Amino acid sequence: MKSPSKLLFVFLLVSSTYLVASSSNWLTIWMGLEINMLGYIPLIFMKETTSESEAAVKYLIPQSVGSTIFISSAIISNYFNNSQILMVIAMCLKLGVAPFHFWFPPVMASLQLAPAFILLTWQKIAPILAIGALSPSLIKLVMPVAAISALWGGIGGINQTDIRSLLTYSSIGHTGWMLASVNGNYIILLVYLLTYMLINISIYVFLSKNNNKSHKQLFSFKEPSKLFILAISLLSLGGLPPLVGFIMKLLVLMFTQASIVIIFGLIIGALMSLFYYLSLTFSVLLSFTKIHLTEFKSTSKESILLFLSQITPLAMILSFF
Repeated sequence: MKSPSKLLFVFLLVSSTYLVASSSNWLTIWMGLEINMLGYIPLIFMKETTSESEAAVKYLIPQSVGSTIFISSAIISNYFNNSQILMVIAMCLKLGVAPFHFWFPPVMASLQLAPAFILLTWQKIAPILAIGALSPSLIKLVMPVAAISALWGGIGGINQTDIRSLLTYSSIGHTGWMLASVNGNYIILLVYLLTYMLINISIYVFLSKNNNKSHKQLFSFKEPSKLFILAISLLSLGGLPPLVGFIMKLLVLMFTQASIVIIFGLIIGALMSLFYYLSLTFSVLLSFTKIHLTEFKSTSKESILLFLSQITPLAMILSFF
């Protein structure tokens, strides 16, 4: 696929997300979700392989089912108010959160790195904004799904050896935290999304150079600075204090209105996620010596991305609070 076509579909992704964010009725939200889906599917075909075609079909079917349930529920809600609960189910299906995550890991396993990271980051914005447009009573129904997603993201990632599978289950866990932040301060949700996107972009820059797939291949860089930056990015994604990933989880716990059972589920899921990130990076961090630290150079593009991913959300928090 040629570059102008890619730019067109990227424009559709961005414009459809803004359409969902600025919509005032269910019809335009549904239109934005449909444009978002149709703009992403052509971006899947990077090398036009059979695995990418399989991933496109596996992505299309649940997304179409979710959109159909959403617009049907919006129409029926004019006559039966209780039918709006189907909107919650539809958006959870489009997000790929547990227990509606059956399509998410197979699709991620068949994608190239660029569309995979778009699916991990940008494709979560529109459904979460649609959930935020629901009534407070319906948003409370999302809280058990948030806790289940956080727990399943921690459990599913423990025995994974493939990097994409690891990031997939980590994404399921983080989506649970995003859903928990919907029932609280809206600014916290936006900053959490920005934080998650920046950390994933910094990891994507490293993975795209070596096309690593397993744990042993992940830290195959010869430069100590790149090893250290990648380890810090992964630990921040896991929520290790005092990195920005931990600070965002702490802010969600402070501002969310979820019950103590839901908060307990979120914390347990985050601890399990942090466990497999620590086991992944522990040997690498221990290999650093005083000589390596003195040779550390922070002038590369990756270092700038890491700096932005750790500092920008904190600057936004200070500006709003």
